[in-house]
Amino acid sequence: MSYEANTDLNAAPAASGAPRSPFGWVVDALNAAGSVVIAAVMLLMCADVALRNALNKPIDGVAELVATSIIVIVFLQLPATLRHGRMARADLFIDPFIQRRPKPGRALRALFSLVGTAACGVLAWASWPMLSRAWEDQEFFGIEGVFTFPVWPMRAVVVLGASLAAVQYLLLALEDLGASLGGTEGQAQ
Repeated sequence: MSYEANTDLNAAPAASGAPRSPFGWVVDALNAAGSVVIAAVMLLMCADVALRNALNKPIDGVAELVATSIIVIVFLQLPATLRHGRMARADLFIDPFIQRRPKPGRALRALFSLVGTAACGVLAWASWPMLSRAWEDQEFFGIEGVFTFPVWPMRAVVVLGASLAAVQYLLLALEDLGASLGGTEGQAQ
């Protein structure tokens, strides 16, 4: 649940083992699902290119599926990215600050995480009406008669991913806040 130092690209990944909570299992399962979607999109694009070049028969709807899949992948993997400390961030200031002044540094990082909680919470809240409308109106992507698929699964993944990312940010904020208010001086384990 804590931030990890992931700056040494040549080092082996830390042996974190299996998740220790049901929340961790859910987040990591969604991350794995995102990886499966990446593999499926890769195979779909390769098949489309092969069929297009060999038989002049492209697969209908590939562009729409790939565009939708990018959104799905991001929101399936966002909570795990946060959980495992791999979210892109500017370490130029915060990490040295935490090293020099652990408690104020952790308090500042908790504040950043609270802002992340709010941003992801607003995203989930704002996406809920779009999910509801897509479900009720049976919205679809594509060209009718050629290739269509429903919009609601993508909207559901956005709501779920943003909600879980908000929870993960909150957990990180609470961990850093606890450390800054008298807990441990160093990095959380």
